Amino acid sequence: MKKTQLRKSISSFRKLTKFLLIMKLTALFILVATTQISAKAFSQDEKISLHLRDANLGKLFKVIESKTDFRFVYSNNILPTDKTINIDVSNTPLSKVLTTVLSNTSLTYSSLENNLIIISQKSSEAVFRKITGKITDENGNPLIGVTVKVVGSSQATTTDTEGNFSLELSDDAQLQFSYVGYNTQTVSTAGKTTINLVMIANINSLSDVVVVGYGTQKKVNLTGAVSQIDSKLLEDRPIANVSQALQGAMPGLSINFNDGRPGANGKINIRGFTSVNGGQPLVLIDGVPGDINMLNPQDVATVTVLKDASSAAIYGARAAYGVILVVTKKGRAGKLQVTYSNNFSIANSTTSHDFMTDGYATGKLIDEAFQISTGNIYTGYTDADYEELQKRRTDHSLPSVVVQNRNGRDQYVWYGNTDWWNYFFHNNLPSMTHSLQFSGGTDKIDFLLSGRFYEQSGIMKFHRDKYTAYDLRTKVNAHINSWLTISDNLQFSTNTYNYPGAGSASDVNTAFVYLGVHMLPSYVPMNPDGTFTYRSQLNNYGMADGRNLQLEYGKDKSQTQEFVMTNTVSVNIQPTKELEVIGSYSYQLNPYSDFHRSTVTPWSIYPGQIDYLGTDLYTESASQDQYQVVNAYATFTKSLGEHNIKILAGYNQEYKKYHTIDGSANNLLSEDLNALDLGTSGQKVGSNSVEWALRGYFGRINYSYKDKYLFEVNGRYDGSSHFPADSRFGFFPSVSAGWRISQEKFFDGLSGVISELKIRGSYGSLGNQSLSTNLRSQNYPYIPVMNTGLSNWLQGGNQSQYLRVGSPITPQLTWERTTSSNVGLDISFLSNRLSATIDLYDRKTLDMLVAGRTLPAVFGASSPKQNAADLDTKGFDLSIHWEDRTTIKDKPFSYNIGIVLSNSESHITKFDNPSKLLSNYYVGQKLGDIWGYTVDGYFESDDAAKNYAVNQDYVNRTRLSSPGDGRNLQAGDLRFVDLNGDNVVNDGKNTLSDHGDLRILGNSLPRFPFGITGAANWNGFSVSVFFQGVGRQDWYPGNETYFFWGVYGRPYYSFIPKNFESKIWSPENPDAYFPKLRGYVALNGNTELRSVNNKYMQNTAYIRLKNLTIGYDLPKSLLQRMKISNIKVYVSGENIFTATRLETKYIDPEQVSADPSGSRGDNNARNYPFFKNYSCGLNVTF
Repeated sequence: MKKTQLRKSISSFRKLTKFLLIMKLTALFILVATTQISAKAFSQDEKISLHLRDANLGKLFKVIESKTDFRFVYSNNILPTDKTINIDVSNTPLSKVLTTVLSNTSLTYSSLENNLIIISQKSSEAVFRKITGKITDENGNPLIGVTVKVVGSSQATTTDTEGNFSLELSDDAQLQFSYVGYNTQTVSTAGKTTINLVMIANINSLSDVVVVGYGTQKKVNLTGAVSQIDSKLLEDRPIANVSQALQGAMPGLSINFNDGRPGANGKINIRGFTSVNGGQPLVLIDGVPGDINMLNPQDVATVTVLKDASSAAIYGARAAYGVILVVTKKGRAGKLQVTYSNNFSIANSTTSHDFMTDGYATGKLIDEAFQISTGNIYTGYTDADYEELQKRRTDHSLPSVVVQNRNGRDQYVWYGNTDWWNYFFHNNLPSMTHSLQFSGGTDKIDFLLSGRFYEQSGIMKFHRDKYTAYDLRTKVNAHINSWLTISDNLQFSTNTYNYPGAGSASDVNTAFVYLGVHMLPSYVPMNPDGTFTYRSQLNNYGMADGRNLQLEYGKDKSQTQEFVMTNTVSVNIQPTKELEVIGSYSYQLNPYSDFHRSTVTPWSIYPGQIDYLGTDLYTESASQDQYQVVNAYATFTKSLGEHNIKILAGYNQEYKKYHTIDGSANNLLSEDLNALDLGTSGQKVGSNSVEWALRGYFGRINYSYKDKYLFEVNGRYDGSSHFPADSRFGFFPSVSAGWRISQEKFFDGLSGVISELKIRGSYGSLGNQSLSTNLRSQNYPYIPVMNTGLSNWLQGGNQSQYLRVGSPITPQLTWERTTSSNVGLDISFLSNRLSATIDLYDRKTLDMLVAGRTLPAVFGASSPKQNAADLDTKGFDLSIHWEDRTTIKDKPFSYNIGIVLSNSESHITKFDNPSKLLSNYYVGQKLGDIWGYTVDGYFESDDAAKNYAVNQDYVNRTRLSSPGDGRNLQAGDLRFVDLNGDNVVNDGKNTLSDHGDLRILGNSLPRFPFGITGAANWNGFSVSVFFQGVGRQDWYPGNETYFFWGVYGRPYYSFIPKNFESKIWSPENPDAYFPKLRGYVALNGNTELRSVNNKYMQNTAYIRLKNLTIGYDLPKSLLQRMKISNIKVYVSGENIFTATRLETKYIDPEQVSADPSGSRGDNNARNYPFFKNYSCGLNVTF
């Protein structure tokens, strides 16, 4: 059978990817092998060319060192001061050169290991002795690459992968041991041949280098608002992607998840509300724009967040809402190191799923709520039916389905007590991760090869959903010589999510929408003859609108599949110590495909008769992004006395092309095979292709004087194809400065208490080329377009192709701009054990793209978008960190505690809404504000309700349409307060000046998001804890929030919280949470519970024990016998505990939490539940 073109394109890509990976790995191993061979063949007879006139021996030795890998060891006082050397040799062995130049002196030379050449007096025979040793950290782990230097000499070496070193000395000496992040130590060799040393970590210097745009800076010299975390936060956790680990980790960084489906991605925001059009930060992975959720968490070395204009201006057009820089791990010289890690976890929901399953009680409750509002009963059950249901509450041997003659015909009648949640959904979700990493190399080449497999099973019982991910990364650095390095960085990631279909819907969350209605506990999934159930003849409602059939039948299936392959080749040239030039080219391929299949499903209500439901439909799409990035930049660093200057200048160009093709077909020849060409009708195909480009020139100047007066200027000149030619380019500058007060002499008296004190400030502007959250639909918004389609009518028996005039456009569209000012304070106390950083900022978003002035109705189209709105966001970021160490039972004990906290508020400062309608943005509006009515309780009696002088019919629409006395206010109904004194409860003109009885009740945006971390290490044991939460956020439940409203919304919800009756008002229960029972009053607009009010406003603030990990590193003495460097075993928990003031245990506060841009998932919490994970794992290093 002929395959579709979509399948061919995906298959071809897989073959291409496989070929490229094979070639990549082959090249890697050839490079490593040949380098090892050349290293062994290298000898002292390396040939050299020298051309020197009137040089002394010292200069000669320095020239030889610059041209070779040899190093000379000598004392300056033995070199003759009156001897000059003239030498002119080409391609001559080094040994011959040295013999010649030393022949007429009293000096001789000898070669040692590590390419050392000793220059000494001929008259004395030097006696050398070997000093060996091992360098470890406080936990006994070997430290690789520690510099061991002879004080007062150029002789030095470094420790190997086991932490060992070896030196040959001619006399007693002082050895200096230095390593990044640890205190430098000096040890005398007198009387020693072995020196084993434990190095102590320097609390302050472990994080003294911070990644910034196109480079790094010392943390003490930063003048912008920057936060950074390392890989420790991502280790030993059962997470699918990096965004899951970053939640609550850094101040000002917010990550929201609106559902808990396997592999779910977070929405990332930096510093609050960005724009009315939305906007997310720029994410760069090793300098290339990418998806942080397609990254293996085990590959991450550091994550840096650039939060203000000063730090982000270097990225110009796409940095308006912050930048996230991800740096992945790299290889290091030394023998091959292999690390294997795994994690096995089991998850269950963070919320309760204990619903009403009593068919009798639920039916009665539903019928009562339905009847009060409509005058009818929902279930259609008679008194005799309820007697049958009553019997089955205690006698479970009675059948749940019987055949009865109703209306002259035999039919199935259901008397069940079905637990629908546990019928459709699993309670325990397993997942596993396996990671493998190879690292090693020589001084000429180093490499890293890492891979990961991740699999997580989902909640669905029928055709269980499953997420799988594969990641592969290779990094090779070839150090051609002392000034040239060529590197290659390849990432390959793919993930697949298979899940049961829900008709033509493309989202697994739709299952929770439809399964939530019309499936009463008294109903059953199957009839005695094995046929599926759908609708009872007792009423006209179909169970779950048929989604239960689609799940049970198992033929409706969906799949999404995404690939990312990014390859970056870079060249690093360092012609002098002061100048570094870097150029790189990146190519990214990002194919995506999905398909959705729905079938006709059988069901029965009459014995012996099969009916069918649904449509046989197959849809498939495939898309491909091609992305190319060129970067070229140079950095010049120079120190002149106490003046330090660093200049960066560069060029960036990006090009992206997106192409998609999609098709659909009906009535396929097979239920089990999915292909477009199997369709017998309704075959359609479509395609789309867009592209855009960006070009920028950027620069940065850093200046410091005495390392205490700091100054930085950034600038970028960007051009974007998103805009017309006359407004395509923009310049985005920034300036910042800092003062390290603690370095001043007048501060010496406080240095014992305050270790570091720095104030800093910045101001700058940035552009936003992304005028819509959907770039693919807004690539050329200044060009009018016409839409095509097929007509709904026939001409000559066929549908006609048509063109439709598009909406009007504004040709003068230009950048959204943000200007940002930031003031910060960095302070540390008690020898840097306690440190804190606070930033205050003000970000103005200007020229936001919104609809222009309202046009007359006769115009026939909506107003074109214009740059016509402004926004102001103010806030703060705070981080506090304590770190210390001591000893317990003569063993080092270290611990740390950290707190991060932030907050922001946004106000509209420009918007064309002169009447200030509350239903739209208006000047002065605080974004996220929730307007609502005031309720002060229930009516205590019918007379109190009847005599209430205030007319509240405006918010009682459902009551007014109820039958009989139900249309009158009664005891137990909500009493709304007339705030403006006009004896009517309403919203006036719904404007800021006339809002009737509305007032601001809360705010939907998250306030005071925070994170609390703690960790401790002792004698191989480690424990880390991480709390995360939101200090305040308000939410009014949506109209379909069945977990909250129960029968007050749609009376026939499937999942009604257990013991819900106890929350319903009655004369015997006057203090109940909910009012007098009425169905639909939480569903439709202007009804008692749908009218937002203070009584049911929810505070979704929460604190969650996000992670707890306990680990143990096996003793080194045990591992040495097995030739294993390290083994760590651990247990971990994720989302273990949540404390919240939310008035229900059936909803996770994060499920309904809006992100800082105001975007919310399903406001009704009808989405994939959140889960807590318990896991165990193993890390082994060889």
